[in-house]
Amino acid sequence: MSNFPPNYPEEYQIGHVFFLGKKYRVTPSVLIPRLETESLIKRARSIIQEKNIETVVDIGSGSGIIGTSLADISKNLTFLDISEQALEIAKYNFETNFPDKKADFIVSDLLKNFKIKNADESIMFVTNLPYIKNADWNNMSKDTKHEPKLALFGGEKHGFELYERLFEEIKILKNIYSGNIYILFEFGFDQREIAETVLKKYTNWKYRFFADYAGIERFGEIIINS
Repeated sequence: MSNFPPNYPEEYQIGHVFFLGKKYRVTPSVLIPRLETESLIKRARSIIQEKNIETVVDIGSGSGIIGTSLADISKNLTFLDISEQALEIAKYNFETNFPDKKADFIVSDLLKNFKIKNADESIMFVTNLPYIKNADWNNMSKDTKHEPKLALFGGEKHGFELYERLFEEIKILKNIYSGNIYILFEFGFDQREIAETVLKKYTNWKYRFFADYAGIERFGEIIINS
């Protein structure tokens, strides 16, 4: 007889998942990776290689699947997460898959503790922040309710609040940053209009949206030129 509670995710039971051909440890401290995020990573890889971006920052890294999936083409890689427990999982997954590479792991609320090393080079911020509206807890599937709330819920208003904060922090950062900034982010299947409304106020930012495998626009791509 299983010692796990009802509807406990299989991924937590076995303690790992496979994502884009790599094995990752997962615990209840981190969100279980979703297939849709592959589209975000593939687009990030394309831009990194096309633009020769050396510095990549995975914001709200969780298990570290995004940053680790970009590690082979990133010279300077930083993982940020507000959860120390999640960051430990990210570090384990990175070091297991890339034992000969180095990366920075910083406990940080968005960019609060992030420091620029080279303000002249291009940088990519890539992220899948919590974006579910707090009040939607009752609508969550029974297995999802075992995942960390910190990794799921983004605010009271519409769930996009963390992205609003992040964009403001990046706007401030740009004042002391002379290189180009690229931002790739994932949001909810029904948040495209919210995302565009927020982004329209940044008049000097170029942005576009792109779709997942199902054809749903749930990713954003931003370029802030120097």
